Amino acid sequence: MKKWKLALTVLADLLLTIFTIMAIIAFAQSYSLFPSPQMVTVFWQQFQQLFWSFFSIRDITVSLSQWHNAPLLSTMMEPYAYSLIILWGALAVSFLIAVTGAYICFLLPRPLQKMVKGIAFFLESIPDVIFIFSTQLFVIWVFKKTDLLMVNPVAGFDNVYVLPIVMISILPSILLFQMTFLAFTEEKDKPYVEYALAKGLSKTAVLWRHMFRNALITVFSNVQYLFWFMLSNLLVAEYLFNMHGFFRFLYEQRHTPEVVAIGLAMLFLPFYIIDVAGKRVIAYLTGIERGVA
Repeated sequence: MKKWKLALTVLADLLLTIFTIMAIIAFAQSYSLFPSPQMVTVFWQQFQQLFWSFFSIRDITVSLSQWHNAPLLSTMMEPYAYSLIILWGALAVSFLIAVTGAYICFLLPRPLQKMVKGIAFFLESIPDVIFIFSTQLFVIWVFKKTDLLMVNPVAGFDNVYVLPIVMISILPSILLFQMTFLAFTEEKDKPYVEYALAKGLSKTAVLWRHMFRNALITVFSNVQYLFWFMLSNLLVAEYLFNMHGFFRFLYEQRHTPEVVAIGLAMLFLPFYIIDVAGKRVIAYLTGIERGVA
């Protein structure tokens, strides 16, 4: 019964989000008629058109040039997969750097911990655009001085992966590091940690066997926020790196509401999967069954 309730809740949330996306796009197409009564009629017609477009997605075509149209799905999947690879790669890098950094920082003496936290706070205040520009200029400078091109600073005919993933993961890594380290610090003063240390377990063993599991609850509670944050970074990165990603595809098709609605729905799907998975992980780690609401 609980599984059916969970499945229905997930489906209802997913449908509600898709309907909200369609309503926003339909409103954007009809608001110019405000306050004319025709606005409601145009809104409803546009909403219906967007709704039925999800059922006829295989028949939708997009304009690639003045003389050439192509099926939406085959055209959209390449930039969609490219952007998802960048996002998932950046999320994995952020998690690895943050957890490793928090673990090392936690074992450092208190004065060094304060220094590391101060550096992290300073780096967090730097806009991601500055990171991207600085890295691109550094790569170009090294190439001019040594004739060594470490990575492609911008995308051309080939997709670039290394620099976008690194650049998008910098600020999320810092935020996740701060959250993880704070969770470690809060767990350190709890009675079970003192008891484990008194039993003769090492600080490292207590950290990985007990504190790390509880700290993961904090991490997974904020993973959706981090993913949305990385999505905004990806928007900036696609422009600055001249990437042929999903945002660029949606911008080029911005005059076709059906394509925009389907694209935004597909963009929302991985975030929702992460949210559901994160809540299930939290429920598993805490031993408490929670709803996905």
